[in-house]
Amino acid sequence: MINSNEAKRILKYSKRLKSESSQPGFLKKLGVYFIVVWIFMTRIPLPKKILPSTPLLPSPDAMIMMPLVGGVLALTATLPAWILAEVVPQSAAAWISCGFYTILGWSLHLDGWGDLWDGIGSGRRGEAMRAIMKDSRMGTFGVVGLILALSTRAALLSVIGVDKWLCVCIVSGGVARFAAVVTAYAGEYPWGAGIGRDTVQGFKGYQLFCAFIASCLLFPFAPSGWTIGMAASSLAAIGLAMWTNKNLGGTNGDVLGASAVLSEILTLTACAIQL
Repeated sequence: MINSNEAKRILKYSKRLKSESSQPGFLKKLGVYFIVVWIFMTRIPLPKKILPSTPLLPSPDAMIMMPLVGGVLALTATLPAWILAEVVPQSAAAWISCGFYTILGWSLHLDGWGDLWDGIGSGRRGEAMRAIMKDSRMGTFGVVGLILALSTRAALLSVIGVDKWLCVCIVSGGVARFAAVVTAYAGEYPWGAGIGRDTVQGFKGYQLFCAFIASCLLFPFAPSGWTIGMAASSLAAIGLAMWTNKNLGGTNGDVLGASAVLSEILTLTACAIQL
């Protein structure tokens, strides 16, 4: 249940969003946010004429577009496999989909997922665990984690009707990125530098509220999967942030990526059960 203080915050955020959305250039600003996050999260090039004049890293404000970028990325990566499923077995098309998805952008999150598996598998905690995760070499635990993530996603797509693939992938891709920002919101970043510092330190309640609104735009594609996925993924994201805050010493970019991978699998599982 939402208590009175939370209700007041939501009302405050709603008024702020309403005020900002009435300002000239609001939609253009959202478009720039989308482009900046797209460049950061994917390997899919955009026309030069729409690119920012100077390279930018996503700000906490820009990260509110992560759910929409995730949904569009998943749609783009799944479309070729969805077409191929007409002439190849569904299980093969499912693996092809995972391949496209990894090449086009999922690899960013898989990298964090594998690093976290290595860190946990090392049995170390704190800075010793962080040193393992920062090592560019992949260990046995990281490899196993990658295999499980890819095979689980392919297995889930193999049992979901091909006609539902585009919808469920849009939803799972978007919900996964929302979970990443939930982890950023619940996380702590005590270190002086790092790619996740500004996101974790700067992602506050208002940004989380806006990211949730963006996620709601994906609801119509797979309502049951979205609802269960959002609930399960949000809980998992908060739990992961709390665990890493305690055992790693904070929540870094690897943890955000791992949260996205875990949440995507949870959401696809929800879609597989519902469909």
